[in-house]
Parts: sequence; structure tokens; C-alpha cells
Amino acid sequence: WYDRRNIGEFRTIVDVNFVGAMGPPGGGRNPVTLRLLRHFHYLAFTELENSSKLCIFGTILKSWLVRTQGLQNMQDAMVTSTLSLYTTILQELLPTPAKTHYTFNLRDLSKVFQGVLMADPERMEKEEQVLRLWYHECCRVFQDRLVNDADRNWFDKLLRSKIRTDFNKNSDSVLGEGAIIFGDFLDPTLDIRPYIQINDMEKLSRVLDQYLEEYNNSSTKPMKLVLFLDAICHVCRISRVIRQPLGNALLLGMGGSGRQSLTRLATHIAEFVCFQIELSKNYGPNEWREDIKQLMFKAGVYNRETVFLLSDTQIKSESFLEDMNNILNSGDVPNIYKPDELDQIYNAMKGIVTELGLPSTKSNLFSAYVKTVRSNLHSVITMSPIGEVFRARIRQFPALVNCCTIDWFSAWPDSALQ
Repeated sequence: WYDRRNIGEFRTIVDVNFVGAMGPPGGGRNPVTLRLLRHFHYLAFTELENSSKLCIFGTILKSWLVRTQGLQNMQDAMVTSTLSLYTTILQELLPTPAKTHYTFNLRDLSKVFQGVLMADPERMEKEEQVLRLWYHECCRVFQDRLVNDADRNWFDKLLRSKIRTDFNKNSDSVLGEGAIIFGDFLDPTLDIRPYIQINDMEKLSRVLDQYLEEYNNSSTKPMKLVLFLDAICHVCRISRVIRQPLGNALLLGMGGSGRQSLTRLATHIAEFVCFQIELSKNYGPNEWREDIKQLMFKAGVYNRETVFLLSDTQIKSESFLEDMNNILNSGDVPNIYKPDELDQIYNAMKGIVTELGLPSTKSNLFSAYVKTVRSNLHSVITMSPIGEVFRARIRQFPALVNCCTIDWFSAWPDSALQ
């Protein structure tokens, strides 16, 4: 390896193996030259067969349906219909320059079942209740990512056709009229909040107004918000995302449309801590790294549920997004901790590792720390979809797309904008 400091000298690197993980070209991934690939041995992993997906997700759903009141016969239809829906979306909703984030993978498929499992199965008495829950979770995972009414209407018709053909139900009678909303915050007095369908919109509006009043009374920066229907729906969407393990959100919309304010309200509802960096003239990569380190410390060492709110206007350097990409992928930023901070992490994780019956090695201790960080830290990133900058960032940092993406601005009705 040529040494640029000592001109004319070469360094020999020994005992190093290179491993690369790649996907096929497309969706923001560019072809890699054969001059590089010739040095590697290929291991190709093909897409899972439908039979394997049926077995995996069928087993997961079965563990939930056996606790319902005689609704176990819905297992095959729900899994088959969801897989068929997923396959159709992969074929029809392809990424384009205007729809860069139309990239779907098995994570999205698993999030549908993860959302269904959030509800209490013992409360399910009729097939219609399960179908409304399934419809809601499919909309939250797939429809929220769509950027225009044409795509959203196409997806809604597809879901309704699945209900008619796969479940032999009338979609209009099952879904009814109006928005289908699920949440766990309707009764703040309960210790264990059930994830249920919210039918009383007036009560939901009153409860959110109470939460907003509580936030304003306890905050040094009160928010004067008007919670109309679409704003209420967005609060419910954000609340659903951050209550899930490894739940992260990417909010796409214009500045001033309420993305940050509603995120703070949803964080207050969940009783989490909302953290946001404070930009200054001298704020740079060192200050950013220090903030990120303290944030992960709170989530991992002190075990605090935290929401990290980051706006695209706060990204002074693309290295900020590189660190965010690492946090979303692995829950860690390489080489960010000093030796004394690592010792503090190891001491804090000894109890957890001992309870798991694992030896207290440094690798096990740090692995337990990273898992705790990923479980407690929820990232909410707000971006504007206008311009080439957004598309370049999506291509360069694919972990952003793996967040639950909510297209924000196009969901506002004209009356609300006026």
C-alpha cells in the first residue's frame, strides 16, 4: 500500500480479509466494476421462496391467533393475502426519480405482522375486527409512503379487493366510512395501554388537546397547535412508530407543516424524552459526535426511552447522516467512545449479561449495550422531498428508507392548507 507521507515507500498489510455485502443494481445501487469484483469470491443469496415466507410469518401469526376467540381459521388467508399484496407492490410501485423512496423489502412485510401483534388478541371477537386491524397496518406500512392520491387510491382499491376475494367479506361493510385509526393513548390513566381502534373522534380530539395542554404547561417552548383531523392522524401515526421496538420514522414534507411539533407531542404522549441538537455558528462534527454519544449513553447506560428528532436544516455536514445511517443500521457509531467511557458501559451492562447467562466478556457487554440503545432510541428524521439533495441522500444512505416513511405534505387537504 503506497505511503503518501513517506514518498517512495510501501506498506504491506497482512492478515486482513475483506467482506462486502451488496444488492443487485437498481433502486439507488450502482453496478460495481469487474476490476474490483474479480478479487472476491461470490456468495449469492436468492430471494426467499413463498413457501418459506408462508412458514415463517404463518408461525408468527399463529402464536397471536391462538389467543383469539375462535379466529384461528383466518391464519392462512391473512398470510397468503399479505404476501400477495407485497408481491403486487414490488411489481407495480417501482422507484422513479420523483418516487425515490419507493423501495420495499422484507422489513416492510414483517412490519405488517409486527403491527398486528401489537393489539391484544383476547379483545378480538369478530373477523371484522381483525380485518380492520390488518387493513390499518397495511396502510401504515405501505400507503403512508405513497406520494400522491393516484397511488394511494390504487393501493386502497387493491386492499379492498383482497378483502373481497381472500376473506369473502364486503369491504364497505367491514371498513365502514371514515378513517380507521388505532392507538394506545386514549385512556392515559391505564398502566398498560391497549392498542385498540379509536372510533370516537370527538373523544380522541379532546384527549389530544389535554396532552397538548400538559406539554405546554411543562415546556419552556409551548406550541400553539390546531389539531384538525389530518394532524390528529399524523400524531397517531408517529405514536404507533415510536411505540414499536426499533421504531424509526422519516417524515417527508415542506417546512412549517407541523412535522417537528407533532413529533414532540407524540413523544410527550408516549412519555419519552425528546432530544434535538441546538445549532450554533461553531457547531461542527466534534459537537455533533459529543451530542450523539450523550444521546446513546442515555438510551443504553441509563435505559431511557428517547426520541431523537433531526431536521434536514440541521444537517451542516453529510457526515451527520453517515453517523445516523450507522445508528439506524447497527445502533452504534464506530470509534466514538473513549476508554473510560467504554469501562462505564461495561460496568453498566454486567447485570444484564449475567441475567442472560452469558460470560461477561467485552464483546458480550458491548453487544448488550448496543441492543439496549437500539431498543430505547427512536430516530425521527424530517426532510423535504423537493430537490436533488433528498434523492442523493436516499441513494447514499439507504438506512433512511428502512425507517417507517410518512409522506406528509401531500396528505394535507386543500382546506387545511388554506
